[in-house]
Amino acid sequence: MVSTKYIMSYGLAFFEGKDMDKLRQKALKGWHLKRFRFAGYELEKGECEDVIFSIDYRTLQPDEKSEYFEMFSYAGWTHVCSSHDMHIFKAKKGAVPIYSDVESSRDKMVRLAKSLRIAVAFFVGSAVISWLMMTLTSGFVQNISKWAFQISYIFTIPAIMTYMATYYHKWKKGIDK
Repeated sequence: MVSTKYIMSYGLAFFEGKDMDKLRQKALKGWHLKRFRFAGYELEKGECEDVIFSIDYRTLQPDEKSEYFEMFSYAGWTHVCSSHDMHIFKAKKGAVPIYSDVESSRDKMVRLAKSLRIAVAFFVGSAVISWLMMTLTSGFVQNISKWAFQISYIFTIPAIMTYMATYYHKWKKGIDK
């Protein structure tokens, strides 16, 4: 019998709620989140449980981690997994949401946008540099630049769309600034 499986993410910046609900539905069937995987999640088979999931975006220093996770624990949330600045928690159904007010929702979107801003700047910069190299050179360097541009373009467009989604969510929730 298979004890682990992979499921795709809908895209946290666009459909965070849908992803968290998908993880809840899988937990109801006995599939529990184990860790983040590329563009999705790894689940492991276990007992069925009725839990809800929530994600927080926060950069933590090594000495801050235990206090951070302990704070969520006091509120009834259990840390499930982390990847870079993303941390997923679970709690019994009916627990007080992690983001229950406008201010905390705004802070969450600001933290997400900040980390995305760095990625977008990197990808846009590499696309511009490789495009310039591709148009200003010839021969072998131009061919390498063409490949570099195509690869950077593949990452640049989704990064920009994800960054824009954070601003859409801020606007939709009425949490501008």
